[in-house]
This record gives sequence, structure tokens and C-alpha cells, in this order.
Amino acid sequence: MTRTVSTRELYDEIDSGAVPMILDVRNQEEFAAWQVEGTRPVPTRNLPIWMAVEQVEDLARELPDDTVVICAHGNGSDLLLDMLEGEGKRARTLEGGTAAWAQLLVSRRLPDLPGGIVAWQVQRPAKACLSYVIGVPGRNAIVVDPARFPQDYIDLAASEGMTITHVIDTHVHADHITGGPELAEQVGAQYHVPIEDTGRTPTPFANVPLADGQELDLGSASVQVMSIRTPGHTPGSTCISLPGSLLLTGDTVFVRGIGRPDLTGRADELATELFHTVHERLRPLDPATTVLPAHWSFDSEVGDDGLVRTSLGSIFESTLLSEADLTAFIEQIITSLPAAPDTYDTIRLVNSGRQEATDEQLEILEIGKNQCAASTTT
Repeated sequence: MTRTVSTRELYDEIDSGAVPMILDVRNQEEFAAWQVEGTRPVPTRNLPIWMAVEQVEDLARELPDDTVVICAHGNGSDLLLDMLEGEGKRARTLEGGTAAWAQLLVSRRLPDLPGGIVAWQVQRPAKACLSYVIGVPGRNAIVVDPARFPQDYIDLAASEGMTITHVIDTHVHADHITGGPELAEQVGAQYHVPIEDTGRTPTPFANVPLADGQELDLGSASVQVMSIRTPGHTPGSTCISLPGSLLLTGDTVFVRGIGRPDLTGRADELATELFHTVHERLRPLDPATTVLPAHWSFDSEVGDDGLVRTSLGSIFESTLLSEADLTAFIEQIITSLPAAPDTYDTIRLVNSGRQEATDEQLEILEIGKNQCAASTTT
């Protein structure tokens, strides 16, 4: 057994149930904000590094062999590993710590798509964020809601000989920093983000907002991809549809729940728009359509195949989305909302191009899983 484990190796081991325990030696506040999580639960213990060092003899007796020790950047866990080895305990450390885990992207191919289309759901475990690459081999591809690490998307498109022609943010995200403008600039694609979300002043990046019903050319006459305006989570929220097959819903609806409407300070107004969006714009669509959201909240939303998805019909079996009374709908949404993290306003400004941030600041802003769902159902 090696002394270190990479982020992808750890993810795969969690997925297979091969991780006996995680010992997180960050401070309690950092641990409370977010932990290393994968597709299934793992026994996890938090013991700040200074306490772990003092208790190393007890830890060596208590921890199972091959425990993975995790800190913020890998330095503290290396120190503790040396001490545990001195006590005869075999353990491992996560390379790069939680900072590296925050950058891990895992791509999963979507099966059984029509018209020769290929698509991937790109999962970011540290944020429970989802993005997508959809295209026609040898022709064009679109990228939707990308994380701020462009190379994974470039590599996926290149694996099928596709040219990325459109990069889309379904809305201005509040929980994570978008990679949309950077990716679009690198590959020479058009970037699209709703102007209703960015503000009507010019952005420092090129932006071509999508019109409602606009079609995006993937280079195949048999494949149509189009945008659907779905305001509610934000004023400009947009879904991307492969009619009769896929619906990329951004933060409008999730596998269990809907997007919270309070992040722009207009909760009552946007909750009303959200009600009309889901009932007037989404309900009429084919109920067999596969819904692909931009986030997940719980491990139980991840299917046995590792994908986060559901059908549109299942979405409308939710008590919340079947609510016929507008007043009760709005009240239930508003009263279910926890306070949004303090960083969300700053992230929205960065993603709108109205504020700059250093790489170190971006890392701090992105700490913690998303909190974008207004309500969830069991």
C-alpha cells in the first residue's frame, strides 16, 4: 500500500467502499463547512492536527489500517503520517489535501442518447456541482455550467474530435466560480450568460445572451438543442433542452427540490416566477425527458450508475411541485429557506464580471458545498 492517495484514487475507493476511515485534521470550523464526500458514506472523524499530534499513540491503536489522513494542503497530514508510522500504524495521506479535492472533476458518460449524440455529466464532488459536455462526434459541442478548470472540458471534446462552439452558464451562479468566460476564450467559443443576471452594464468578457427558444447548432441536421427561459431561481435562469430526450435544468429544478429564489434579494417576486416556470414551461414537456440538474444535495440522489438524474415526470410527483395554490407554494418555499452563506453575494459579483478575485480568494470563496436548493423531498 502506497503512502499517498490521489484525489481520483480516493474518489474511486470511496465509490467501491474500500476506504475504512477518513481522519480530517483541519480545524473544527473548516471541517464543519465541508468534508471530503463521494458517492457513498465513509466513516469520518475530525481531530485538529494539534490534538492529533498529542494523541498519536491512542490514534495508532484506534484507527483502522489504511485510514486516509486529510488536511487543507497535505502538509499537516504528512507530519501526522510520519508519527503514526513511528507507532506502527499504516495510514495514507491525500495528495494536496482538501485544496486538491476541491478541484477534482469526475466525468461520467450519459448512455443511450439519440441522433449519435455523446454527452458527459461532469461531477465536482467537493461542491456537489454538475456540468455537461454535449456534442456530435467529429462536429460541434456545447459545455454547460463549467467549473473553473477548463482542461477537463477541452479534453472530453477532443476525445470525440469535437469543437466546442458554445459555452453556457444557465444563470449567474452564487455558490461557485464559473469557468465559462475562460473556457470560451481558450477555445474560441461563444459564451452565453443571461443579461438579466449580470446586470445591463457591459461585462468585461464577451457575452452573447441566449434568446428564448434559440437553437444551437451541433453540426447535425437531426439534432436540435435549444434554450428555454425559466426565471425563478434567478431572473435570467435558462434551461438547455434536447427535445424529447434531455433537459439541463441548471438550478431551476433538482432531483429532489427546486432552486431557491432568494439569492438576488427578490424572494417573493422570483418565487412567483418560479411557480409559473415549472407549471407553464416545464410541465407541458415530455414526462419521460431526463432531467440533468446543476447540483445534488444528498448521496441518495446519485444513481447506481453514478449519475445524478431523474425524469421530468418524477419531478412533478414532488408534493412541492404539484402544489396548485400559488400562495401556499410561495409560503412553503420562503419558509423553508436557510440563510445563504455570506460569500454568495461576492461570488455573484465575480461571476458577473463586476469584481475581481485572486486565486487564493477564489479558493476561499468556494469553500463548502452548494446551498442552492429551496426545498427537498424524500
